Amino acid sequence: MKFTKRIVVAMTVLPIVGAIVFYATVGADSGQTSIAMVNGSMITTQEFKSELNKQRASVIDYFYRSKGVAYGKNFWETDYSGENPEETAKKRALDEIIRFKIELELAAQHGLIQGTSYDDLLHEMDKENKRRLAAVKAREPIYGPVQLDESTFMNEYISKLRTQLKETLSEDELNVTEEDLKRHYELLKDTFFTLEDRIRFQKISVSYKEDAQSNTSNPKKQSIKKRMDAIKRLLDQGEEMDQAISELQGENDAFMLQFTEENLSKDTASTYFKSQAVLYSVLTDNLGVNQVSSVLDETMQGEYVLVKVVSREKSGYKSYDESKRNVWKNYVDTAYGDYLDKLTREAKVDIDESTYKNIHVH
Repeated sequence: MKFTKRIVVAMTVLPIVGAIVFYATVGADSGQTSIAMVNGSMITTQEFKSELNKQRASVIDYFYRSKGVAYGKNFWETDYSGENPEETAKKRALDEIIRFKIELELAAQHGLIQGTSYDDLLHEMDKENKRRLAAVKAREPIYGPVQLDESTFMNEYISKLRTQLKETLSEDELNVTEEDLKRHYELLKDTFFTLEDRIRFQKISVSYKEDAQSNTSNPKKQSIKKRMDAIKRLLDQGEEMDQAISELQGENDAFMLQFTEENLSKDTASTYFKSQAVLYSVLTDNLGVNQVSSVLDETMQGEYVLVKVVSREKSGYKSYDESKRNVWKNYVDTAYGDYLDKLTREAKVDIDESTYKNIHVH
């Protein structure tokens, strides 16, 4: 089965964690009223109300941003430009739970879980906590607390389950091929897999740390900033950096202008990123050859900086082989989301309209 490819900058976030945490709060009352059935799996009123409550803040924000409506009295009952907040929240809640049920159903179909009920999940938590206790008694290492509470367990359990499900589906339903991944790499490489340009640049820096520290109202720091602004004006007029320093460095100055020539490359990028973040950002933001930066306040180093790019050489990309796992992950995240969308559209959903209409947001 093939799916439409699209570049995903942020990984698709599925609602399964939020939905499953619900199960940790409602208990295992199998006699709860059904509000809907999804492929034969029941959605209870209590489950629905829990998810509905999670939707309140986002719906209030949506109506404020899209329609300029502030939350107040009769907010949920009032229609705004043909749209009702309560109905919006109810639809979002139902959509979230339906998608969640389908994801659990997939996991059960592929033998990754034994069941999809709250009791089944509590049983898994009990097994994990017993394993941890046994490991502690055997003086074996464990990660995290000796005993997991329900919220912590559900987050960890579902994260692992989703990873297993993607791995399983990629071999069959998602049908991920080497050709698919190579084409996806070509789509992603300019965004994710470029190597650092090799940039040679000249730099004027002057420290204010010892005398002025970071207080912008300090007269010495203000004096240093004015001197750097003057140098910037000379550079913009075509002066070379060393000439500008010669002209503006006074013999009795309480500070010393430093002139260096440096290189940013894949080997030095990490150091610049960690210690001179402002400078790194300016250089990697395509500052052109012979272009001079503005006066930069490099607070981590406690200095003002001016840089001029002397040369810039493209370094290319990380190879497909180096990037393959990340390419696979991005591709599968997209395909997995598309597949769940398809299954959601095809799901058999039977809603008890009477029960659904009698549930309200408060």
